[in-house]
Amino acid sequence: MRLLILAILAICCLGAYIVEGVGSEVPDRSVCVSLHTRPLPVQKIKSYTIKEGSMKAVIFITKRGLKICADPQAKWVKSAVRSMDKKSTTRRNMVQTEPTGAQQSTNTAVTLTG
Repeated sequence: MRLLILAILAICCLGAYIVEGVGSEVPDRSVCVSLHTRPLPVQKIKSYTIKEGSMKAVIFITKRGLKICADPQAKWVKSAVRSMDKKSTTRRNMVQTEPTGAQQSTNTAVTLTG
């Protein structure tokens, strides 16, 4: 009897795991219900996205992974977006490139016989 109960419990757990996996394939929809009004420190922001629709919003993603919706017309939001854009431009410009084949040094030895 215990074996039957364990088997049924295992099947239920497996079914819940499979259903959860199927649900995770649904595309991520970020919907803002309300807008954050207090300024968010730029140091805590990892990235942002801009959502258009019934409620226009800037969604800040913090370094901890939290999504915070904010009013795109707010002064602090515009400043944070400019700051994030400036950081990404600076990082892109600082990337060093690998030397190409023409730039790499080649050593050729010449043997003189005489």
